[in-house]
Amino acid sequence: MKDINATIIINLEGKNEEEVWRNVKYSRRKYVQQAQKSGLYYEKAFSESYEEELREMYEMHMQTLEEGGAVKWTYEKWKDFVSSARDKFFYIKKGNEIIGCFALGEVTEKLYGKETNKKGIRPLVFANKKEYNELRPNDYMYWESIKYALDNNYSFIDLGGWQINARGHLKNVNQFKEQWGGEIVYYDLDYPFLTAIRRKLIRKFGIFWWVNTSIKKSFGKIGKSAHDDIIKNATARN
Repeated sequence: MKDINATIIINLEGKNEEEVWRNVKYSRRKYVQQAQKSGLYYEKAFSESYEEELREMYEMHMQTLEEGGAVKWTYEKWKDFVSSARDKFFYIKKGNEIIGCFALGEVTEKLYGKETNKKGIRPLVFANKKEYNELRPNDYMYWESIKYALDNNYSFIDLGGWQINARGHLKNVNQFKEQWGGEIVYYDLDYPFLTAIRRKLIRKFGIFWWVNTSIKKSFGKIGKSAHDDIIKNATARN
């Protein structure tokens, strides 16, 4: 059964870095510059990754999900998810210390119901240690993801979702993503029937959103998610 989704897409065709940078809100640009001046840098993760480092990245991401009201994943699900990024999984470092990570997936415009094979980048994972928030690693990861898409001649970057009828902290997440110069795009995806009905009810009625949020907080870790699997499979095909 189809259900509506939304995301923010930055069109990169015919644009250079300076043009894209000018469209980013001033405050975000200042935070990116702050991160750069603090000495943050990134490097590929899987080339020299050890299980201990991956576990550390997993715990970072799960903290991010938990704070966002989402159900935490099992380690096996998370590792499978980031593995689909292959060489697009990166560590964020300050000196020799890993303080964050991000993973990118390649998608085409067919994900949004278009009949074109234009390729773009979509974030799969953004996470960092909260004690380093003052260095603005999240802004750094967003900008470096945009630059990665530009440098590798992708047509667009999808900022990883935009919540329709957002409530709670998701309003702030939407506002953050809106400051990077993209446009909101609506599209449909096919879900299992009950999943689609649940999504519609949560989006339309506050009481269902509240019940869903409460259940998530006490649910424990999940090993499977229909929406996450759709996105992972879309990136794995490219």
